Amino acid sequence: MTADLIGFLTLGLLGGVGHCVGMCSPFVLFVSRRYGAGTATPAGGLRAQRRAALFAQLWYTLGRIVTYAVLGALAGAVGGLVVWAGALVGLRRAGFVLAGGLLVVWALAALAEVTFVAQASSPRSLGGFSFGRLVGRLKGRAPGHPFALGLLLGLLPCGFLYSAVVAAVARGSALHGAAAMALFGLGTAPALLGLSLADEFLARHRTFLNRLAHVFILVMGAMFLWRGLTG
Repeated sequence: MTADLIGFLTLGLLGGVGHCVGMCSPFVLFVSRRYGAGTATPAGGLRAQRRAALFAQLWYTLGRIVTYAVLGALAGAVGGLVVWAGALVGLRRAGFVLAGGLLVVWALAALAEVTFVAQASSPRSLGGFSFGRLVGRLKGRAPGHPFALGLLLGLLPCGFLYSAVVAAVARGSALHGAAAMALFGLGTAPALLGLSLADEFLARHRTFLNRLAHVFILVMGAMFLWRGLTG
């Protein structure tokens, strides 16, 4: 169980740099400008603006983590029902098989997409969903507090996020699913919080780390399948 939780944290760390920095950087910059620099008093100077932006990012991150934990709780609860129902018909390992199969398929498809995007240098989008366009629509309509924005944007249609939610199904309970997804969200935080300080390094290595994150998802899926089929 501890190894699984470390896996979710590691997945968040890898995906935070490899995936989230590229997809969510418009939101990170928006939070700093909307809730940070715009609220600091001119008398405080640059240091006060940076402090305000940091606190805004922390509130935004906490909002995301809360939403991820709720999604994990729902996924874990579903997994618990699958395990319970499977036990009644002699298929106790059905949850692992289901989650593992979905993760393997998604990881293979995502790895192919990452390679294609890296070669084509396409804009950041998901099925026609433009993250930059969403940021434009948020201007003037954003919630009054970054925590509320984090709660809202934690529901974005992100394949990487929902692959982790699928993995949380195998946790088998709402509490364990919530813990796993909270650690996943915590893992994504360092890359996004450090975006403004390390953007050059992250940009240089983002494609490689994105592939590495998807390989990690593939390994998790294979591990879940092995547990389900042999456990």
